[in-house]
Amino acid sequence: MSSRAILALRLIGTLHLVFMIGELWPWKCPFIMALVLDKWKLVLADTDQPFVATVVHNAGIYNGIVALALFVSASYGSSAFGIQVALLIGGIVAGLFGAATLTIAVIAQAITGAIALAVVWFCR
Repeated sequence: MSSRAILALRLIGTLHLVFMIGELWPWKCPFIMALVLDKWKLVLADTDQPFVATVVHNAGIYNGIVALALFVSASYGSSAFGIQVALLIGGIVAGLFGAATLTIAVIAQAITGAIALAVVWFCR
């Protein structure tokens, strides 16, 4: 596997770490949650905010797991090609869904995932 493909996987893994931080910090109203609430012009009731924050925290944990899987798959190189492709396609789908349902800013996940997928695919 080329160094470009490994770099692409590591960059996407780092992006998922950034998503994780945005979905976990600050704890009571994570940054990503605040962005979506602002976009939709919503104010949560005091009783609803902890539940919604917990759902967002769950997404943050998911993004941390995806980041770890991308880093590990990069360390295995070409032997993990199928896993790398599956992770990147999953990120693309999640990015498109997030852009359609949450905020268009999430499209960055789909775009960078597609670029990384092309690099991994053509530089294996």
